[in-house]
Amino acid sequence: MVAQKCLLRIGWCYYQSLAPVFFQNNGIVVRSFEKCARRMGTFKSPVAQLKDIFLCGVEAVKPRSLFQQQLNGENDIQLSVSHETKRYHVIGFGKAVLGMAVQMEKLLGSRLRSGLISIPVGTRERFAADTEFSLRPNSVLEVIECARNNLPDDQATMAASRMKALARNMSSDDVLCVLVSGGGSALLCLPKEPVTLAEKLQIIKGLAGSGAAIDELNHVRIALSAVKGGQLALAAQNAFKVYSYVISDIVGDPVELIASGPTVIDTNTDVNEKAKAVLMNYNLWEKLPKSVAQIIEGPKTTKHAHIPGNLFLLGSNQVAVKSIVEQALSQGLKSVVLSKKIQGNVRTVSDTYVALAELVCSFRSDKLSEDAFKDKIEALFGGLAYDDLKPDEFVARIADSKKQRILIVGAGEPTVCVEGDGKGGRNQELALRFSYGVQARTDGDQSIYFLSAGTDGIDGPTDVAGAIGGAFVARAYDQLGRAEAGMSFVKRSDSYHFYRSVENGKYFVKTGHTGTNVMDIHLMLIT
Repeated sequence: MVAQKCLLRIGWCYYQSLAPVFFQNNGIVVRSFEKCARRMGTFKSPVAQLKDIFLCGVEAVKPRSLFQQQLNGENDIQLSVSHETKRYHVIGFGKAVLGMAVQMEKLLGSRLRSGLISIPVGTRERFAADTEFSLRPNSVLEVIECARNNLPDDQATMAASRMKALARNMSSDDVLCVLVSGGGSALLCLPKEPVTLAEKLQIIKGLAGSGAAIDELNHVRIALSAVKGGQLALAAQNAFKVYSYVISDIVGDPVELIASGPTVIDTNTDVNEKAKAVLMNYNLWEKLPKSVAQIIEGPKTTKHAHIPGNLFLLGSNQVAVKSIVEQALSQGLKSVVLSKKIQGNVRTVSDTYVALAELVCSFRSDKLSEDAFKDKIEALFGGLAYDDLKPDEFVARIADSKKQRILIVGAGEPTVCVEGDGKGGRNQELALRFSYGVQARTDGDQSIYFLSAGTDGIDGPTDVAGAIGGAFVARAYDQLGRAEAGMSFVKRSDSYHFYRSVENGKYFVKTGHTGTNVMDIHLMLIT
């Protein structure tokens, strides 16, 4: 049972309703969805088209877009910012929180009395020229930048400690607004004593390097935290209301795990037992510091109390996917949403996409009958986490657009096991694996284009969001005549340098930091 009522108020963001927004793409500044759509109509290159369709999806999940849609008309979110006689306070943590704080500041005006937000290092400088991410010059909101490279540090623990203290000072005259987005786990870090920050960091690095999924990481974080797992909300239990505004970066939108659920108490889960199971699964239990084992094997200490207020899910990858489908349709592309819950190791995900591409192309070229196509799709879907789309529906939609260009859309967050000392990220590795896989399975079919990119704009410790894949990418590298085979880059986790070597990085997807995060987008265009 979640202590706070979760109102899933997903708002779809249509470009017609938006004020001008800005993003950079290949040196061209696009000022709005309307202009984005107009530019897309001039595309000749499928690679460029995929990049811009992806960018339109990202724009739909930026904080201003989400707030504008959610506050269109009277609803519970509108009511949450309408307590005229109360003092408002804002705390927040995450990659999207600066933009969210700007919107809250505009909504609350003089009723906003204090606040503190924790955001990634370099965020303010990065968005200095963008009014969408600019607080007022006299803002009462204090900004702390921390967690470089998405790893908690002393600044993050200091920020978390101060936020908890602010929450404890709430009274019946105060409303606490908590802004939560992806990246919040590293930005709100306050280990339970006697666990040290260094010890917690060692464990998280070990799990991440072993390919642990974000929900597994967050189960461990909650067990070792003095603020996660609803404990921040418990500190504010004397407030008039505690409202949480969340942008999801986890498959399935489990609010108790997004940023490790600082305002959500999950009474159905034994957090210590869950954390121990994760650590044992990745063979880390025997390597734990004594302080960590002491906490996890000790009694569950989280109290249960009624916290007045609500939690609002402002946005998720559903919003981005819907915008992508609409933009593709406006360009004459038939779209099929495969899944918004893509998970698993990058190797497995790549193999699935390659097999899917092979089957679709075989069916479209009449090498497979519709019945045979359906049988093979059913077998493939057996190992794939998908939403409401059933195999027969997928087959029907592909058959309906057999002679047209088609866009297959996936979303979620695969994991990657780091196997070497190279540079890269899960999206670049997925695109690289797909390139060589589809080259081998389709006899080098040049009509298949694949994009894998993160909506936060950053893929691993690199300056790119992801990359484009296809047999044409594998061929372009092979034609360089280098002794090093393309797939050898995968063996040392060096997908970034593979893509940098192919046509001067032509197939990178570059957006810079986007100021939001709803996981990864996968687009497969078959022409």
